[in-house]
Amino acid sequence: MAISSIFGGGSTSDRKTIPNTTGGVSQKLKEQISQELAIANATELVNKTTENCFEKCLTSPYNSGNENCVDQCLAKYMKSWNTVSKAYIARIQQASTSGEI
Repeated sequence: MAISSIFGGGSTSDRKTIPNTTGGVSQKLKEQISQELAIANATELVNKTTENCFEKCLTSPYNSGNENCVDQCLAKYMKSWNTVSKAYIARIQQASTSGEI
């Protein structure tokens, strides 16, 4: 075996072909990024609801009125979050089908 073949300088018949798996790797990377973004979005949702609802509603500890306020605030926040998420997903899908992404 010549030294040139060790460093890739041998004839093309001596080289082994590595199958093209970049498509599979690319798809797995996209899926992993999507999962990480979903986790980040869920974390952001929890943080924002904590900031907005609990700080607004929990004015005094053990007040029976706090529970209804928190429930209503969380329901409104989740409804808004779902509306924005659906619009965002629709826009992304529209952009990907039109070739903008």
